[in-house]
Amino acid sequence: MKKKYHLEIPKDNISKKEINKTGFGESVPRFSYSEHGISLRNKKNQFKEIEYSKKDLKVISNVFLQLSTLDNMNIKSHILKIENLGFELVSLNFENKSIANFKINDDKFQEFEVKLDEYISTPENKYKTYFSAIENIKAIPIETKVSHDIDINSELRYDLLIQFFDGIKKEEIESLEKLIRKEFLQNNFEYNFSNISNRIVTIKTRLNGSEINTILNEFNSIKEISLNQNYFITNSVKGELIADDIKFEDVSSSSAICIFDSGITTSGKIIPNFVRDRINSYIPAGSVSPQYSHGTFVASRCIFGDDIEFQITTKNLKPYCYVIDVPVFGIDSFNNILGLNDFDLANAITEVVESLYLEVKVYNLSLGNPNSLRDNERSHLGKTLDFLSKEFDVLFVISSGNINSSLGTYPENHFSNVNARIGSPAESLLGLTVGSIAKYDDHGSLTKRDLISPFSKIGPGTDGGLKPELVSHGGNLMSPYTSFPRISACGLFEDGLSLSYDNGTSFSSPIISRHAQMLFDYYPFAKTNLIKALLIHFAEKREVFENFDFDFKFTGFGEPLIQNALYANKTATYLYQGELDMDNYDYVKFNIPDIFHDGNLESKLKLKITIVYNPEVNLNNDYEYSKTRLSVKLVKNTAVGLKEISLSNSNIYTKQWSPILQFEKSFTRNFDAGEWEVALRLYTRSITDVNFKQDYAIIIEVMDENGNINVYDEIKNDTSLNYNSFENDVYNINYA
Repeated sequence: MKKKYHLEIPKDNISKKEINKTGFGESVPRFSYSEHGISLRNKKNQFKEIEYSKKDLKVISNVFLQLSTLDNMNIKSHILKIENLGFELVSLNFENKSIANFKINDDKFQEFEVKLDEYISTPENKYKTYFSAIENIKAIPIETKVSHDIDINSELRYDLLIQFFDGIKKEEIESLEKLIRKEFLQNNFEYNFSNISNRIVTIKTRLNGSEINTILNEFNSIKEISLNQNYFITNSVKGELIADDIKFEDVSSSSAICIFDSGITTSGKIIPNFVRDRINSYIPAGSVSPQYSHGTFVASRCIFGDDIEFQITTKNLKPYCYVIDVPVFGIDSFNNILGLNDFDLANAITEVVESLYLEVKVYNLSLGNPNSLRDNERSHLGKTLDFLSKEFDVLFVISSGNINSSLGTYPENHFSNVNARIGSPAESLLGLTVGSIAKYDDHGSLTKRDLISPFSKIGPGTDGGLKPELVSHGGNLMSPYTSFPRISACGLFEDGLSLSYDNGTSFSSPIISRHAQMLFDYYPFAKTNLIKALLIHFAEKREVFENFDFDFKFTGFGEPLIQNALYANKTATYLYQGELDMDNYDYVKFNIPDIFHDGNLESKLKLKITIVYNPEVNLNNDYEYSKTRLSVKLVKNTAVGLKEISLSNSNIYTKQWSPILQFEKSFTRNFDAGEWEVALRLYTRSITDVNFKQDYAIIIEVMDENGNINVYDEIKNDTSLNYNSFENDVYNINYA
């Protein structure tokens, strides 16, 4: 039977409507504006005397500083006024709403000084609307730049990352690097310098507390000093030997998934045939070889899927695609596992993505740091993944991390423990984070089929948003907290000749990577937003436990049903990829077939809508990290015309500044068939480009909740409509 693809919303169905915008308020009352100005000038002069002597301000033109308002005043409500003086917001203070960090270049600072003099001296206190909100001007305090894990009074040497503010001009970074080299050599400090696309400027070094103070007192443009954390993987357990008479079907797709892991075996006749390329430049120093066990297991699940054990049993392997092997873990001469740290792993991934992004869209990261993240805490690697996701339109599929031992009475105390929360880099805003569910259980197993795996780390994300977004099979554990092959995930062992059994979110992630690659293959015009939207939209919720309310932080949107994501069935699913500007709503029009109407007791109209977008991220501001958000309105057709309806009583996920929106709503009365609309609006923060546009993907699924109507056929057979499906745009490959 011919496959049916989802429906394309034509561009003619998109209309734009201008947004009415308001101004930015009045000046803050002061007893004397002139005296207030004199006080600001004195503080400004004190700031210049100290900060302008710092070495980096001799080679860069932006100065970074802290401004504050009165203690009882939220500085966010005055940002537009402050920006009119030439300052650009860098980051907010989560604990004190009256404080924020800004940057300003030399020319603008001089203009600011002239305006300040006019504010003081003119009879009408010119510019008072802008100046009156500012209470203080000072350097960014050193203690706010140092991670809580570091004691700046200690003589202990730390492995560190020194991260500079995003906002240093491209042409100045080379001069800054030369200055850093000179400074560190003079002080006999070891270091490595990294510059990712002139946006993420970082130093790897080892310093003690007094040396940290020395560096901070010499550089104005340092944003943060944090620990350079390491990443970890596990070993797998060898299973039964694979028979020699195994057969292979032809590989379905010529595409490849890139795997950053411990290396993929070169042994045996199964796996090596499907490794398109091996990039061995990033194996950790001191390694005698890749580690192979973990990476081979992961790769086998990308290639053959979750039912590899069944395929081996039937002696018929069904490879879907190829893989690219990038080992970032190795073993030393004592068989210890060595891994890359935050700095080196971010650089390795950047270099690989920059070279492969035109041909490789999916990158699997079954690795992580075991330490759970705190609120508003983002790793260097997590930020790098977000930057690369946006810059190159690629998809990182990231394991949520593993709870390596029992954290208390299962499940209540176990999952309530702070150490059950995700660790780096699973906080990545634009990556897909994947948790694990069980597919097999046994007498004495900790969880049941289709429930969250005992070891699967949970959300929320560091910003309180949804993490993980998706789940797939990664194994199960026996009580009290032990492995058992019969209920574990299955893959191939490092010898290339045997099956292997293990448990972990490392092994659920490759299943989602495989699904994502299928969607990129079947919908080759799709950007990453649409691929993520398809996976999320066609995910089926997975339960947690009877004594837990359903919460996205456990299993996210659920487990993707890949066949539904690939092909249409009885529901009508509309797809559209667009871009929002800052001045207009997008009204996305779609149709409800005539068979749905008020009073039709045979049917019950239900809509499910998913929107995914890829915001710019603020590399300076962990508290307001996402720079864009979308609002959504649903407009239904009625007997008296189009009418906006409330979504408050629908099943909805719409956390502000989260790059995913989803809602479901059922209708039984007070509506007409015909043309309906979804209205989208863009909001931004820390974006100064008036021509900025935000890419998005929207999926609108129209279904009969009673299951009596084939909605897809109703739309396709209506000759008055112009919705095309994508048969002519897809590759002729078979689902594996």
